[in-house]
Amino acid sequence: MRLNRLFGLSRYGVRCNSGLREFRRWHAISYKNVELTSRRKLDAAVLAVRDKLLYCDYLDSENVQIGFRKRKTLEKLQREEEERKRYEEIAHKPVFSVLLSNSSTTNKEKVDSHNEEECGTTTKEKPVHMPYAMVDSYEMTDSTVSNDAEEPSEEYDSLYDRYLKVKTSGLTELNFEDFVETMEKSVDCLSTDGKPQGELWKVPDNWMTDYEQFDDSLMNWYARYGTPDPDSKVSSVPCGGCGALLHCRDPAIPGYLPSELFSSKNTNELKSMTCQRCHFLKFYNAALEVKVSIEDYPRLLKVIKSRKCAIILIIDLTDFPCCIWPDLKTILHPFTPIFLVGNKVDLLPKDCPSFLKNVKQRLMDAVIDITGVKRENITHVELTSAKTGYGIEQLINKLQNKWKYKGDVYLVGCTNVGKSSLFNTLINSDYCKVQAIDLVQRATVSAWPGTTLNLLKFPILNPTGKRLWLRTMRLIQETSYKMTELEYNNLKFKETRNIKYATLKDHIGKTFTTTSPSDPMANPFSETSHKSMPGNNVFDESRPEYKESRWCYDTPGTIQTDQILNLLTTDELLLTLPQEIISPRTFVFKPKQTVFVAGMGRLDYLEGEHFIRCTLFASKHLPITMCRTTDADEMYDRLLTTKAFVVPVNDPERLKAWPKLLESKEMKVVGMDREESVADVVLSSIGWIAITPFENETALLKAWTPQGRGIYLRSPALLSKSVSLRGGKVQGTPMYLLGRRVYVKR
Repeated sequence: MRLNRLFGLSRYGVRCNSGLREFRRWHAISYKNVELTSRRKLDAAVLAVRDKLLYCDYLDSENVQIGFRKRKTLEKLQREEEERKRYEEIAHKPVFSVLLSNSSTTNKEKVDSHNEEECGTTTKEKPVHMPYAMVDSYEMTDSTVSNDAEEPSEEYDSLYDRYLKVKTSGLTELNFEDFVETMEKSVDCLSTDGKPQGELWKVPDNWMTDYEQFDDSLMNWYARYGTPDPDSKVSSVPCGGCGALLHCRDPAIPGYLPSELFSSKNTNELKSMTCQRCHFLKFYNAALEVKVSIEDYPRLLKVIKSRKCAIILIIDLTDFPCCIWPDLKTILHPFTPIFLVGNKVDLLPKDCPSFLKNVKQRLMDAVIDITGVKRENITHVELTSAKTGYGIEQLINKLQNKWKYKGDVYLVGCTNVGKSSLFNTLINSDYCKVQAIDLVQRATVSAWPGTTLNLLKFPILNPTGKRLWLRTMRLIQETSYKMTELEYNNLKFKETRNIKYATLKDHIGKTFTTTSPSDPMANPFSETSHKSMPGNNVFDESRPEYKESRWCYDTPGTIQTDQILNLLTTDELLLTLPQEIISPRTFVFKPKQTVFVAGMGRLDYLEGEHFIRCTLFASKHLPITMCRTTDADEMYDRLLTTKAFVVPVNDPERLKAWPKLLESKEMKVVGMDREESVADVVLSSIGWIAITPFENETALLKAWTPQGRGIYLRSPALLSKSVSLRGGKVQGTPMYLLGRRVYVKR
């Protein structure tokens, strides 16, 4: 009876809608992101070493995402639902069938009938009854395929598709053979000179048509990347996305544009364009290789030491202290004020009521310890999210009230900490001069590290007393709306458990507008309209309103040798960098065991009296794999060429360039409380593992990363209370359930 109700049947076998709805609800919740092992094709190489693996996300992830009892119930309901569908298909769906005989039987029947005719007797065949047949007759066809004809390859198909596109658009009248010959000549010409290096397979053939300034009549359509002009001059116009000067000399030099886009363009036209590298990053997520010296970045930033300015030091909260530049003090004047910004706070889960206060303190202590700057130089500490806008208005308030209009401001930090994102966010706020908001080009933002290659800037709004008062009045008026929105998000999160309602975010408003009603230039049809005046569609810093301005600069990110971001491809970066609130994953770790975080990080538990609890903070796409330490080297080598690690990508050519994992020094931690982590083992750009031994018990650990980069023991732990928020222990595995995925933080 109970199974009938669960399956949607009443005691008389009649389907009841309530049971069906219950099954569908369970099915939708639990099978949305969970694929049962029996329903997916597993890598045979992983299954071959199953007995040596203590836990593997690739094989056992469904055990952690839902409980054992509920999973077994859902599996049973799934089987019953499939049986019901099969029965309905047999009972109600018409069957189309014919009686087919093989060739040998047919030939035998012909021979028998011929013999019977010679003997003068005929045998009447019995009729074949097919109750659901919809076909009156059929005929035998030879389905064998000749082995002489070769099937077209994927390369042939892609080339022929490209030919059809060009043919359809009317850009060629060649036949297919001539088209192939022309393409081969074009590729041969570009293979030595004129072809950029990088992820070009993501870029379509007609990418140049994205530029409004492109004249397709001048285009050699088969040279898909354009042609360089080594004898041309470098312009004085910087790329609006990365800051490099535009030119068409060499694709390997930053700021390159093909001669088809660069030549015969005036200065105003170039000011509205971005280089080829920024264009590919922005629109196609394809990274190109350029020649940039690491030593150029500190040399470019040394101008800060000789100027009266302030710096906004940006730190990635998911990757510190790896993303803190230890030589920061060499570019600063002893009295340079520092506004310390911890970016990407929206990705951290709340572990206790004093969450934000603790993170600020850990951040300040790490910066002072690594860089050697004085605590008095740190004017303010703010936790922000350039992506969601959280904390940006508070940062602007501190800049306008404490630094005011005394000098320029520089955004400083390592690669991929969010400088360009914050730069773009400040342009769309009260910190940028109103006249320049719509004219300044936005910096190129990408997961690829080192996007900005030179200085970018926008003029800062002078925070006069009247402007500060108007801004304060706007913020006060918006307070009630923000409180209402917060209550709504909290309510929706409790109802739906949707992660977007729990993410730290805020609205960034604008107090001032470009024109006023009494301004004669506000009329778009006026002969003296601002937009109708020549040169007003691009940013011109030589205009009178910008001559005495203070500027906010976006600087190139310093390349920190502790980071492993430059070892990854763009697709691997998107898997490695978390895009939403991190869900901590807790597991039991015993002595002589090893845990792998994807194929990038490894942690060994060398010595200890009892097990310890470890909590991993990393992207949800990076899997956990556990084995015995004695088998760790063998398991890594074998799983690296399978689908189990996800990152690096399982590709023979990719793995040839993948560096070996190197070990760090041994790390010793002593427990304080079984519900409080004492330290974090930070793995550069991957995440960190919070260590929780029992009280007064010692654990000896050793970590591994590619080339041994960025391994730190951070004590005290950043989110020390997160281990107490774990779910229940999963029977038969070392893992705990995820528990509460996210938390409302305000």
